Amino acid sequence: MIIIPDFFSGVVEGYTYLSNILLQSMPHATANIRNLPVLVADAVKSLGCAQGRIGIESGHQGGMSIPRPINDIDLFRSSLADAKFVAAADVIWRCRVIKSEAEVKSLKIATQAVVKAYGELVENFHIGMTEKDLSLAVRKSILDHTDDCVAPFIISSSRQIPMADVVASADVKLSAGDRVILEPLPTHKGYWGSCCRVLNVGPLSDEALRQDEYIDSLQEYAIGLVKPGVKTGDLMDAILERTRSDGELDYLLDMAGHGVGLNFQEPPAIAVGEESLIEEGMVLAIECWALDMQRSGAYCYAVEDYVVVTDSGCEVFPEFPKDIRCLPI
Repeated sequence: MIIIPDFFSGVVEGYTYLSNILLQSMPHATANIRNLPVLVADAVKSLGCAQGRIGIESGHQGGMSIPRPINDIDLFRSSLADAKFVAAADVIWRCRVIKSEAEVKSLKIATQAVVKAYGELVENFHIGMTEKDLSLAVRKSILDHTDDCVAPFIISSSRQIPMADVVASADVKLSAGDRVILEPLPTHKGYWGSCCRVLNVGPLSDEALRQDEYIDSLQEYAIGLVKPGVKTGDLMDAILERTRSDGELDYLLDMAGHGVGLNFQEPPAIAVGEESLIEEGMVLAIECWALDMQRSGAYCYAVEDYVVVTDSGCEVFPEFPKDIRCLPI
């Protein structure tokens, strides 16, 4: 059953295979908004589940929540006093982490939009652009190729204080020698694409080029380890061991990726101590970040690409060429 506001009647039928559709009348009236938990509870009862076991995503795997005020959740539970609520994250995420061909296609289209936007940025960049100028150019290009895009994640080493997930600033001008972290998040049919790159404004120093190439090789090593049956925690351990044996990057971020889909960050996490098994059909972001917070964005090296897990390894999604490392000046 699907429950919708009545003004979507006649529309929802085109977007769902379900025929059991329950309408919420006068959905903008406060009394009806507050009564929604009772409406949903009544629907559960009509399905014969008032005294059954009701599985919910209780949060232990994260990445998903019930977007209702806590009093709504309490009212829903109390309206089903004879039911038993049980944690069902394992069941729910088992359905979500294995992607269909159509889901993989949507993720690829969203990611391809990023790749195209980066190519256009490299062609059109000029000194004097601000973070906001660059952000708007990337977002406009992405919207030419897919459905939507949240404000691109733009950080320039011109900032006095390094910050993550901030709105691009019109006050931060890009100049020769800056490094710019790019991680826009476009969607296609609700599925989130990504392809993180760090581009240098002008030529790279020898040291920056060496670090860039090392991060790329580390990601390539990690991608080579992705196959069904590998624990995500073991994958992270292998990456860290590689950096230790190479004597490199003791400031590597303590995660190397995650699942993607209807959220831009979903289980499983590729991080220390994780027990999740990689399975065929998963789509994973494989990313390596080295950020020395004492030296700000000027000392950030990062790369991220998506892969879809196959029966014996993985297939890399469309990616922006790693040998293009600079914005022209």
